[in-house]
Amino acid sequence: MAHYGLVRITLQRNDDGLSVRSANLASMGLVLKDLRVWQESVALGAEVIRALRQANRREIKAVAEHTMLTALVMAEHVAEGYGRYEPDEQREMYRMARRHLLRLETSLAIARQAELITATQHAELAARAQGVNRLLSGFLVYLDRQVGAERSDVSSDSARVHA
Repeated sequence: MAHYGLVRITLQRNDDGLSVRSANLASMGLVLKDLRVWQESVALGAEVIRALRQANRREIKAVAEHTMLTALVMAEHVAEGYGRYEPDEQREMYRMARRHLLRLETSLAIARQAELITATQHAELAARAQGVNRLLSGFLVYLDRQVGAERSDVSSDSARVHA
């Protein structure tokens, strides 16, 4: 299982000094642009902007801009999560991206009800949002497992020290 582009080595102090307790080496050469969830987040953001740009009249400008900004922030949180080295930090960024994705879906539903976007546009954007949600969920499941494993390693190490 890959660590999504990160190199992580954990050192353990023992009587002989320091030793490597675990090493998680990711697929080297993976860059942000290779990350599928990032690609899909950016594509979703671009589609939202294209769909709402034509509806960006003065009387609805705030709604359109808010929805566009939410799409941008969601994709930025995915990038921010990729840039974090600790699984806890990554998990928090991907959770934030997911929260913004839920806000985006709500804003798009409102835009559809207010007839700012067509039913076809809404269906296409909703389908893309579901794809991003699945990818984010996969990342979060992986990170939850990794964080859980690290916490159990730490607790077993501290139990050995105290024994």
